[in-house]
Amino acid sequence: MLEMDRRIEAAIDLMSHEPGRNLPVREIASKVRLSSWRFIHLFKAETTFTPKQYMVRIRMRRAEHLLQNSFLSIKEIAAEAGFADPSHFSRECKRHWGVSPSQIRERRRRAG
Repeated sequence: MLEMDRRIEAAIDLMSHEPGRNLPVREIASKVRLSSWRFIHLFKAETTFTPKQYMVRIRMRRAEHLLQNSFLSIKEIAAEAGFADPSHFSRECKRHWGVSPSQIRERRRRAG
């Protein structure tokens, strides 16, 4: 397997470190010393996702972990994972997993 561009690795590290923080693409690009356009192009070439799509995936993984392993409310999980509001979070859950946040939590309770 080919190594990933170190600038994209650094960007992913930045994004993963604080999934709840809204990092604009231009800020990430600047931190890895690329123009916004070049960063987006290179990021997609390396990951097959746009930076925004990748960030949503990071947030969804964080949210899934919290849904399964915490007693936080859906509203608190949405905020902790970096979603603007619970309804946006719920829409993303349905789009990403095909079910609502409460259904994910319920599956965990039945399984565990």
